[in-house]
Amino acid sequence: MYGVKYELNEMMSASSFSRNMNKVADLLRDKNRVVVLRNNNPEMIVLPVQEYELMKSVMDLAEHVEIAQLIEERKNSEKVPLDEALKRLGLEDE
Repeated sequence: MYGVKYELNEMMSASSFSRNMNKVADLLRDKNRVVVLRNNNPEMIVLPVQEYELMKSVMDLAEHVEIAQLIEERKNSEKVPLDEALKRLGLEDE
């Protein structure tokens, strides 16, 4: 999918994951993530709360940057009065 590489020692099966939370906690401390496999394919990634919160903050910041770029682009675009825009869209009142 995205070419993410996982280390063998950070992976565990879904059944092992559901039975052994102590091992999950140990792996999170040592590897900072746990890759849970189902049918030998990555099914989910478990992260420490701090890692998730950092990732979420970065994603939120990227979204704000994208919105700011759109605002800047639109500031320089053609200004059309509302009645003209409605006319162009065929939504004017008759």
